[in-house]
Amino acid sequence: MAEDESKPQGEGASRRGMLKVGVGVLGGGLALIPLVPALGFVNHPREHRMTSSGGGFIVAGKRRNFTGEPVKVDLHADQVDAWNRTPDVRIGSAWVIEIDGSLTAFSTVCPHLGCAIDYNPETKKFICPCHKSSFSLTGEVEEGPSPRALDTLEVKEDEKLVTIRYLRFRQGVEVKEEV
Repeated sequence: MAEDESKPQGEGASRRGMLKVGVGVLGGGLALIPLVPALGFVNHPREHRMTSSGGGFIVAGKRRNFTGEPVKVDLHADQVDAWNRTPDVRIGSAWVIEIDGSLTAFSTVCPHLGCAIDYNPETKKFICPCHKSSFSLTGEVEEGPSPRALDTLEVKEDEKLVTIRYLRFRQGVEVKEEV
């Protein structure tokens, strides 16, 4: 039988193989060029903090509004997610009460399962109507399945204004842990 003439032989074969590999590497490199920015775009939310909390201090109202009974305030801030900025969004609420001359703010989110905490002026207690947890005016658990006291939020008084740092905390655990 005659040798297969379709297969290149010798110096031409090695040169042709090298050219194929070179063109393949060059084509692969060119294909990666649009892939790099695309991966950066997709990975952006993982690298940048999403705002689920205010992070900074948010104005809650004038100091004179917080005497006596607990006052529920809605906290608004600019919300930033992966690609959007939405101005003046309600990010949460807080119960503000004056205790021994200073203000304390409690999150309105129940530490048990995240239900909304309400205030009952007749019993002078904070309550979770879903699972029957109740809390004293100082935030301590009085009854129910809540694993810890109400979550306190940092409060500052600046130039007769009250500001609160709104944060979210893990639910269903005994230790207050920011999410």
